[in-house]
Amino acid sequence: MSMNLRAAFLAAVAAPALLLAQEPRNMTGAWELDVNHSIWGNASKPLYVVMRIEHQEPLLRYSGVVAYGDEETRQLTFDGRIDGQEYAMTRSFGAGRIVIRRTSASAIRSVFTTHDGRYVETATTTVSRDGKTLTRRIHVKGPSNETEWTEIYRRD
Repeated sequence: MSMNLRAAFLAAVAAPALLLAQEPRNMTGAWELDVNHSIWGNASKPLYVVMRIEHQEPLLRYSGVVAYGDEETRQLTFDGRIDGQEYAMTRSFGAGRIVIRRTSASAIRSVFTTHDGRYVETATTTVSRDGKTLTRRIHVKGPSNETEWTEIYRRD
């Protein structure tokens, strides 16, 4: 194997490990949904969402509230880890299990599946370099349709 080929091979093997070795961006703080800059597709657009996140890698806890136009509000809560293990969780479409994995220093990927397997929600959550914007790209597959949307959150 030539020296250049060997160097290229080592770089290709080491690059993913270096990405994951970087310090994860911290999501701790109060986050408010930027409703107007989010992309809703065919998903229901809330009036507002406010979340409080506590993040000490791998610990991830959050709580918050979502409000819709008909004055309906929903509470959001999660207490688990970014570790690839299953955790119990309830979504608006049912109870189930969620698995969260880190994909880079700035992103995590979660997969929630209802106990009956009828709904699967996949979300990629990314924190901006300056730590002031959190973006969630969400895809939900149900028995009769699929929905995708992107939520943009801001913190001061």
